[in-house]
This record gives sequence, structure tokens and C-alpha cells, in this order.
Amino acid sequence: MRTPRLLRPLPLAAAIAAVAANAHADSGVGVDTWRANKLDPTAGATVEGCDARGTSWLEAGGHRTPTGNLYACPPPSPATADHGAWTTSGILSVGAVATGGDDGNALWNRYVDWDGGIVLALLAFEAERAADGSYASVRASRISDDDEYYQAVFGRAGSYKVQAFLRDMPNLVTNTAKPIWNGVGTNHLTLPAGYAAGASTPDAIAGLSAATPERTLGVTREKQGLGFSVYLTPQWTAYANATDEQRHGARPFGGPFFFNFPFPDNGGVLETVKPIDDSTVNLNGGFRYAGTTWRMEFGYSGSFYRDRYTRYTYEMPFALAPLVPGAVSAPLTTGQFATEPDNDWHNLKVAFTRKLPLNGELSITASGGRMSQDDTLIPPVACAGVFGIGLDGNLQTGPQNPYLYDCANWNTPDALSRRSADMRIDTSLLDARMVLQPGADLTLRGGLRHEREDYRNVYLAYNPLTGQYGYVSENGSQGSVVPGESGIWDPTDPSAITRIRSLPLDMQTTEANIGADWKVGARDTLGATLAFSRYEPNHRERGTVDDGSLKLSWTNRALDWLTLRANYTYLHQDGDRYDYDPYDFTYSISLPGFVAPPNGVPAHTVDALRKYDVASRSEHKLDLMATFMPRDDMTVSASLRGDFNDYDADLGRKGYDTLGATVQWEWQPAPGSNASVYYAYDRSKLRMANINEINDGGSNPSIGGNTYVDIGRWWADDTQRNHNAGVVLAHAFGRVRLDASWNYLHARGTTDYRFASPLALAWADTVIGDGAGGGAFPAMTYRVNSFSVGLHIPLHERVALRVFDLYERGRISDWHYLGFATTHAIDHRVYTDGGPQGYDANLVGVLLDVRL
Repeated sequence: MRTPRLLRPLPLAAAIAAVAANAHADSGVGVDTWRANKLDPTAGATVEGCDARGTSWLEAGGHRTPTGNLYACPPPSPATADHGAWTTSGILSVGAVATGGDDGNALWNRYVDWDGGIVLALLAFEAERAADGSYASVRASRISDDDEYYQAVFGRAGSYKVQAFLRDMPNLVTNTAKPIWNGVGTNHLTLPAGYAAGASTPDAIAGLSAATPERTLGVTREKQGLGFSVYLTPQWTAYANATDEQRHGARPFGGPFFFNFPFPDNGGVLETVKPIDDSTVNLNGGFRYAGTTWRMEFGYSGSFYRDRYTRYTYEMPFALAPLVPGAVSAPLTTGQFATEPDNDWHNLKVAFTRKLPLNGELSITASGGRMSQDDTLIPPVACAGVFGIGLDGNLQTGPQNPYLYDCANWNTPDALSRRSADMRIDTSLLDARMVLQPGADLTLRGGLRHEREDYRNVYLAYNPLTGQYGYVSENGSQGSVVPGESGIWDPTDPSAITRIRSLPLDMQTTEANIGADWKVGARDTLGATLAFSRYEPNHRERGTVDDGSLKLSWTNRALDWLTLRANYTYLHQDGDRYDYDPYDFTYSISLPGFVAPPNGVPAHTVDALRKYDVASRSEHKLDLMATFMPRDDMTVSASLRGDFNDYDADLGRKGYDTLGATVQWEWQPAPGSNASVYYAYDRSKLRMANINEINDGGSNPSIGGNTYVDIGRWWADDTQRNHNAGVVLAHAFGRVRLDASWNYLHARGTTDYRFASPLALAWADTVIGDGAGGGAFPAMTYRVNSFSVGLHIPLHERVALRVFDLYERGRISDWHYLGFATTHAIDHRVYTDGGPQGYDANLVGVLLDVRL
């Protein structure tokens, strides 16, 4: 049950309830400092408009940032009213909105969930007392809707500040879901009456899916927070913040019951619906000191995640069948998934900064943290009776059926080596940075950083009830179809290979950098940074990974109307000897009594494969930016950026390159009038290569051996191209203000592939011939056009009418969902989500803006 909105902040209040009466404020901290939503994305700026006096009271015309861009026009001074010692101002914007077209589409509603009707667009109220600097403000929008927000702040300048907020945000995942189960949104999914679990036919389930009405699935985030900051003395400040974010809803998820693709009328590939019902509490607080020579901070941060459920279960509609003639598969009916585990995170930090000679500073930060999980573990299976395969033609456990297992020995917490996770990672960090300015034209800087993550426990999958090792695979279904693939090792089957132990991934990182910025003249600045990083992961393919980089930068202002900036970075990464399989100790091959199969232990993977995060690579990165000022009220800016990565890998990621360009024109002829046009282009290409195993029982890990033959090689290039364009216009026709905009987004992704022979493919019979070939998957495209127009019409000194219209057209093509318009159920595969859909939708609104 959800907590009523007005009561939701109350549990947090206890965490920061007491604020000393003589406290003093520190404005440097806050909680979720930007408050806006889709109806009010500018946090009130659209309502407030533009100050006719421009960006300065001292001189006419626009002003620019240090990089040459025009500052946005500031809002006008608010209309105020005096109430004794207090001066107040505010805005109330109320009215109505209406939607039309495909207004139920998930993409249109993704983070807003538009609804027609009466709406509070904005409530903003501020009060100030000049006598002692006290102030208070309230801001709210779309109260009682799924993307509402509230914010309240009060305090006294130079003394203290207290703030609270509440914010909701929906995330609509799909509006084409057709789940076949009852209980969506709960942790127990059951088939409707008349459809037997483990005994329904594909035709019956296809009919059930077709008859199920489409529905919307999504998750709503509800976040609330409280915070305060105080001056304890002129040098010491204290702060504390607390937030609680709750998520509610459901989204499509998996549901494995072994393969169906190679085994028609067998197995089960199910897209179930996962319940989302969790919360995350974040806390931070500390003390700060700011003196003439020293600055210090002592802080604590904590995060606490809790999930209402430890697991969710779902009923399997189809029966399983053994691959061995005369054998019998166990009648499994129920699958399960564990939800995200409850976890805690604590971190203590201390930082010291001291001024140095040569106009310099030295900063040292040390922190220690702990991440822990000790959630209750779920039993390995949720079955009743037996699971596995009866080779003797019956389902009686015993020596005659060595691959048949009693569910009672596996569906209980007693089947676990321990009842809770009891996992922990300890972290430590030491960071030192120094900056010196020996002259007005030279800045020197350097830094050292050392960080560790230490895993403090591992989990061994051992069943004390049976003396067996491993974790039951695919809810027991895999071993119920294929003998010996249950995921279990014991002395009676000493050659079984299965995962038995968690993988501790300790990490130590050491980083160092040194750099300088030199103003070589009145118009040019050069910069250079040399950096080195060493990563030392445990139980990875490399024990040491080193990368060194050099970054060069140049800024030029030789012409008053032009600013040029250029950055170039070269990075090279390498490491020690690459071990293609460092994971033996996590498998049953590390157990005493393990006996290698007659042909040897199958290769874990091919030894030429390189994982991209620890692979050797070279990177070239270039950024070029220009800001051109043809007139005082006009700016043209352009940028070009490229990032080119080459991986020293025969198999795996071979290259990843990105290229992007933007150009923008902006004109501000007068306060309240502006126009801009922009265009951006991005292109990325990911190149990959791999090899299919021809003999999945082979023990040779090298290309050309008995496992990985050259004819099994394949290559793929994934290319993404994005175009983004827009036009923005704002102009005041007397007292009436017009705002209009157009935005365009076009994304296109393609995947091309080549193969040495059909044996390189998952399905060799999908191509004709025995030789090399290639092709491409259909292009995936996403195209959105958005048009908006609005009029702000003053009716009175404090009252204005705002009329607006937003039209959006989206078109999407995703080949993964081809055929779902006809059916969501194919053989033993059942899909819930029908995929994203194109849409034409419109929103119109009329709002009355009243200055309070």
C-alpha cells in the first residue's frame, strides 16, 4: 500500500528534525536542487518571461560568457507586495490541458503520462524579510499527477537553510503488453482458469495471448527529501540531507525454461512481468571548515536499498520432453527469479585543503566505505515432486535414475550452504592534488590517486542435504530435457562441469597526472596533461592493466569576434600476460574428486578472445570548437569531435569509433526576442569478431584446433547514425509574446555481418551454400518531429493568458518485434511486450498566469 502524499516526507523528518535556533546557513549543499517537469521544464522561466532591460542595468546589449556565447535573458523583477516586515511575490498558473491522437502511446508518455483536465501548471511563492535576511519559498506543479513536484525552502541568509521536496516521475515502458498471467504487479504470476500449468498446448496459449487486451506497463518513481545547512561559527558549517525514493510498477522481464529454438515443441522461452516495489534511502551529512589558510570537510554518506520481495514466481504453461527416447521429463510447472538484494552502503570522508606559496593549493582526500548484502537467499528451485529426467522410463528416484532429483531436497532454504548472502566489499580511497601558479601566465597541476575494492566473502553453492555442489539451472528444466545438464555435481557424476562459487573481483587502481597551462600571449593559451593509470584486478584475464595518456589543448582569441579551442588526447593501454580463462576455481573442475571427461575439460572460451576493458588498445581523441561573433547580438558556434579506438584483438572488440559535429546560430536582437537554429550529427561504429565452436566438447582453446575451426569465424559491424535539428523562436509583439520551436531527431542503426561458412552461424540452415557469406539485419530507425507554439497574452498588470500547443509525431522500426502484430506466442515462446509503436499525438492547453 502506498503512503498518502502528504504523509510521505514524515519518516525522513526524524532523520534531520533538530536545527539549532542560533544556527547559521551554508548554501553550498542541497538535495535535488533542480525542480521541473515536462509541463514546466524551465522551472518557471517560461512564465516569468524576460527582463526588458536585458542582461545588465549598467549598459545596453547582451553579454557573453568567457567562451563567447550569449547569456540567456534574465527574468524580470517580480511584482512584490509588502505585508508588514515581509515582502512577497509569486506566480499561480492554472488552467486545463487536453490530449488527442495516439495519446496512450508509451513513447509519447515516457516520462510524463499526459492526462487531460484541470491542471496546476505552477505555484511559486516567495517571501523575504530584509530586517534579518529571513526567506521562505514554495514551488509546486501538477499536483496529484504522476510527474508532480513540490518544494519548500526557508531560512535566514548567512544563518541557516532548511528545504524539503517531493517529486514523482513515471517511466512508461510499453503500452502494447499482453501478459498471459494473472497477478501482474505481484510476486506470483498464475495462468488463468482453464489453462493448466505444464500441460497447455501452444495453440491454446497463442489463443490466450491473442485474447488478452493490451495494457500499459511502467514504473513510477516517488522521491522525497529533507535537508538543512547551518553556520555554527563564521568558519564552521554543518549540513545533512536525506532522500527516500520509492519505485512501484511492473515491467517485462525474462522467464527461462530451457531452449525452444533448437527443440520445437519443447522447453520454454517466456517473457514474464517483473514486479517493481522497492525503496532507496540516501543520507549524507558532515561538517566543513573554511579559514584563511585551511579548508576541511568531514562527511558521511549512506545508501540503503530495500525490496519488498525476495523473489517472484510464474507458472510455466508448457510440458517438457526428454531428448533421450524412452525417458521421461519431470512435470515442472513453476519458475522463479530472485529480485535485487537488499543492500547497504556507508562511506566516511575527510578532506583537507591548504593554501601554498606561489598562489597554490594542496588538497588531500581520504575515504573508506563498505558495501554489504545480507539478504535472505531463495531456495534453488520452486518445484514440488521431482526435477530432472527419468532414464528408466519412470519418475522414481534411485540409482536407476541418476539424473532425477527430489525437489524436497532443493526447494528449501536448508539446501543452501548459508541462509543469507553475507557478502561485503570494503573500499578505500586516497586522493592528493596540487595546483601552483608561479606567475600570472602559468599554472602547474598534479595529482595522485589510490583506490581499492576488496571483496570479503564468497558463496559456495553446496547442498548440505545431499552433499552435492552447483546451482540448479533453468528452474530445473535444462536437466529435465538433456541428461546431465542439471547444474549439479556429485561424486557419482564426477565429470559434470558446473558453476559452484561466486567470483570475487577485487580491484586496486593507482592514478597519477601532471600538467600545465601556459598563457603564451594575450590571445593564446596552451595546455598539456600527462596521465598514467594502473588497474590491478583479481581473478581477471590480466592482473595488471596500464594506460598512459597525453592531452594537449590550445585556446586562441586572436580575433575579438572569434574564439577557437582545440584538444587532442592520445591514450595507449597494455598489460601483463593475458590469461583467457582465470575462472577455473569457480567451477566444479576445482573440486576434489573431479574427473576430467575422456576428451579433456572443454575449453572455457577461445584463447584469442580479448575482453575490451582489459584488452590492449590505442585511442586518439580530437575536439575542435569555434565560436564566431559576427555581431554583438549574434553567435555562430560549431564543433567537431572524434574518438577513435583500435583494439589489439583478433577476436572480440576490434574497434570503436565515434564522430560528431554540431553547428548553431543564435540571434538576440532585443531583450525578449531571440532565434536559434541548430543541427547535430553523430556517427559511431563498433567492429567485432568471434568464432563459433564447431565441437562444443573439444578441449583445445586455440583457433584451428578441434574446437574452434577457422570455418566458424564471423565478423559484425554495428553502425549508429543520429541527426538532431531544431529551430527556436521567441518574440514580443508589443505586450504579446510568441514562443515557437521545432525539434527533429532521426536515429538509424544497422548491423552488418560476414561469416567464413554457415557453421559460423547459430542456424547453419538459414543460408544457401557452404562457402563464406554475409548480409545485414534490417535497419532500426527512430524518427521524431516535435512542434510547439505558445502565446503569452497580458490581460492585466498581474494576470496573463497562456495558450500553447504541442504536436509530436514519432516513427519507429525495430526488426526484433517483426510479426508481433500477428501473435505474441510462437511454439513454446511467449512474449509480453509487443514493442514500441509509432504515434501522432497532440497536447493543447490554456493557462491563466496570476502574479501573487
